[in-house]
Amino acid sequence: MADKQTEQSYAEHQDTSKQVGIALVSNNFDNALDYAEIGLDAFVSDEVLKEIPIVKTVVGVVKSGLKVKEIFFAKKILTFLKEFHSGKLPKDKLGKFQEEFTTDEKYRAKVMEQIMVFNDTFLQIEKSKVFANLFAAHLNEAYGWNDFVNLSFCLNQMNMFGVALFDDMAQFRVPFYGALDNDAKHLHPLLSNSGTITIWGNHLDITAYGMYMYHYGIKGKVNEDIRVTYPTIFKSKEEMAKERPQA
Repeated sequence: MADKQTEQSYAEHQDTSKQVGIALVSNNFDNALDYAEIGLDAFVSDEVLKEIPIVKTVVGVVKSGLKVKEIFFAKKILTFLKEFHSGKLPKDKLGKFQEEFTTDEKYRAKVMEQIMVFNDTFLQIEKSKVFANLFAAHLNEAYGWNDFVNLSFCLNQMNMFGVALFDDMAQFRVPFYGALDNDAKHLHPLLSNSGTITIWGNHLDITAYGMYMYHYGIKGKVNEDIRVTYPTIFKSKEEMAKERPQA
């Protein structure tokens, strides 16, 4: 009996994963809806939503005993897909991704595992939107795959109620570097375990991953070079090479 249930569960996962993969490259859903603001009940009762392939697959899986977790996953994955298809990623980079995703089975499996697992793990819907921006920035060559994976783990550890601290830190006399006393709202405990800020003594600083998270993920500036926006924080490779002592 257990083996049969395992096989059925795996088949259901495969069906859902297939629909997510299709939507990732073809945008086969209503991109005008704000899925993050739609209540969970609507994914089961709304006739328009129920016709979206991903929702139809998930609801079909759990219709005999509706589970909040599965419905919430559909809401998160559609939020992710809507943000990913919002037009921030240049068309040539999107086309390059679609080609590799469609033709390279190993690459497709790697991408799908990342997207499915982390969207399933997130407990705050806003994280799926940030996650989409981080993925798009990776495709736009802002950072490599390993950094994208590390940022995914950072995001998973973040409490989204603390991200306002990044805006506050940007206004510090020295941007993103100051004292704990400057955190007037006492938000740093909500981020301290995410690898995006560092605290030593009374000092508060942002990490490189924190900068990537804020600029590309939270602010959604997928097509804006972070080194141009923050030249004193992120120096180009050429600048660093010039400053390197000559042998």
